[in-house]
Amino acid sequence: MRLAKTPAILRTNGTRIAVAERGGLALKPRILIYDKDQAITRQLFWTLCDTYDVVTANDLPTALRRAAAYEPAVAVLDLSVPAIPGYEAVGVRILQYLKVHFPKSRILGMTIEILPETKRNYFSLGVDELLDKPFDTQQLLDLLRRLAPLHSFDAVESGSFTLYY
Repeated sequence: MRLAKTPAILRTNGTRIAVAERGGLALKPRILIYDKDQAITRQLFWTLCDTYDVVTANDLPTALRRAAAYEPAVAVLDLSVPAIPGYEAVGVRILQYLKVHFPKSRILGMTIEILPETKRNYFSLGVDELLDKPFDTQQLLDLLRRLAPLHSFDAVESGSFTLYY
C-alpha cells in the first residue's frame, strides 16, 4: 500500500487517528478534556490539538457521550470537590465510568486539593497522574507524553487498520 501525499486518517478500533508524515504514520492519541469552565477546556484544546486528537466536555452528559464515542487514550479531568456537600465531583463520576467501560484509558486528574489524603484517595480511584491547579503548560505536556506517547509506523502494510483518504 502506498501512502498518499495528502494527510490520511488511520483509525484503530476508533481510538486513534494518524496523519501521513515523511514516509510513515504518526499516531495521534485521543485526549478527552473535562472541566466545568469552558475557558479552560478551550485553552487546553488549542494547546494540545496539534499533537493530540482532542475532544472536550463541560458537563457530565457530554463527557460520558464523548467518552463512549471516542474511547480516549487519556482523560484529563477536573476532580475538584463540588460546592454541594454529599455529591461526588463530576470529574470523579467520569473517572469511574472510564475505569469500568474503558479500563485502558489513562487518567490525568487536575485538582486544587493539596491535602495528601485527598490525593491518595484520587490514586485509589484509579487516577494515573495528578496535576495541581494552577499548572504550567510544560508540566501538562510532559505528563501527557508519559501517559500517551506518540507512536509511529514505518510500514503501513500490516493490515491491522483501515486507511481512509
